[in-house]
Amino acid sequence: ETHFYHRSGALVTGPGALKVADALKKYCGDVPEAEHEVLSASEGMKRYPQLGLKEGECLLDMPEGYTMLVPNAMACLGWAGRRAGVHCVDDAVVFIDREKKVVVTERGQTCNYSHLVLTAGPWTNRMLSMAKLRCLPLFVSKEQTVELSPREGAPSHDWDNLPLFSWSEAGFKGKTKDGSCRYFYTTPKVGFASSGSVGVKIGAHREGPLLRTEDFEVPDDFAKLTSMLPNTRKEFCGQQYEMDEFAWLKTQEFAKEKLPMLKSDKPEGFMRCLYQMTPDMKMILGKHPDDEFVTLACGFSGSGFQFAPAIADFLAATLSGKELSSFHKEMEDQFTANRFLSRL
Repeated sequence: ETHFYHRSGALVTGPGALKVADALKKYCGDVPEAEHEVLSASEGMKRYPQLGLKEGECLLDMPEGYTMLVPNAMACLGWAGRRAGVHCVDDAVVFIDREKKVVVTERGQTCNYSHLVLTAGPWTNRMLSMAKLRCLPLFVSKEQTVELSPREGAPSHDWDNLPLFSWSEAGFKGKTKDGSCRYFYTTPKVGFASSGSVGVKIGAHREGPLLRTEDFEVPDDFAKLTSMLPNTRKEFCGQQYEMDEFAWLKTQEFAKEKLPMLKSDKPEGFMRCLYQMTPDMKMILGKHPDDEFVTLACGFSGSGFQFAPAIADFLAATLSGKELSSFHKEMEDQFTANRFLSRL
C-alpha cells in the first residue's frame, strides 16, 4: 500500500494560539476537522512530555493534523495524471510564444496550448519575461529547515507520539503590528525508515534571505516593496546553498526552549527551499491582465501546499468556461494580479 499521510494531530502554542482557536470557531464552527482543546502549560507538558512550556502559556491540541509524505503524493499525482491522458514533459521551458500559443523547451520540444496556466512558483517572473508579459511583485526567499534527533532516554518524537507542533506570535502565520512574523513549525519524525527522516524537522517561517538573480527576477518598480515583507533581512542577495547560520541560530534558540529533549547543539541535516512571497502575503490567482489566455497561480507565501485543493478547484472552474460560483468569484476578486499591476 502507498502511504500518503499519517494522522498525527496538531499543536499550537505561543501568544497567537488563542487567535487560532478563535479562528477555528469563527470559520469552521462545529465541523469535525475543527475539534480542539485548550490546555494549560502543565496539562500540555503532562500530555506531551517532549515539550517545554512556560507558566501562563496555553497549548491548542487538535486531533485533525496530518503529516504528509510529499514525494509519494507527488509521484501518485503524476501517475493519476498520465492515466487520465495527461502528457507530461520533464524539461525546462526556454521560450513562450503567445502569438502562436506555443511553449518551447530546452531540448527543442514544442507544446501547443489554447490556455496557458502558469504554476511556476519562484520562477514565475522568469516565465512571464519569456512570454513578454509584465512581471509581478514576487519575492523569492531561500528558507531553511533542520532535523534534530532526540537525546538519549528522551520520549519518542515520532509521528505516533508527537503531533505537528508550531509556535505562533500572531495567529496562524500572522504578522504583528510592526509587520514581523515570528512563527516556527515542526513535523515529527516520520515512522518509515525509507523516508530518510532522522529526526524532528523544524523551520523558522519566512526568515530566509531574499534572492534576486536571473532566475528570480524582481522589477525595479517593485523592489522597494520588500519593506512590507515579514523577513528580518530585506536586502537582496545571490543564490545560496550552504547552511543559513542566521536562520539556524533562531531555530536552535526555539528548539532549546520549546523542544528541550532534542539535541540542539548541531543539526543532523538541513534543507534549503524556496518561498515565493507577495507584499500583502496573499496569493495571486486568475488571468494575467495583459492576456486572457494566461492564467496565474503563484505567490503562495509559504502556504501553497495547504491550499492546493482549493486552488485546483478554482483553476478547474475558471478554465471550464462555466459561470463561477460566489466562492470562486470572491477568490478571483481577492487574489487578482491587478491589485498590483493596476498601480503601474
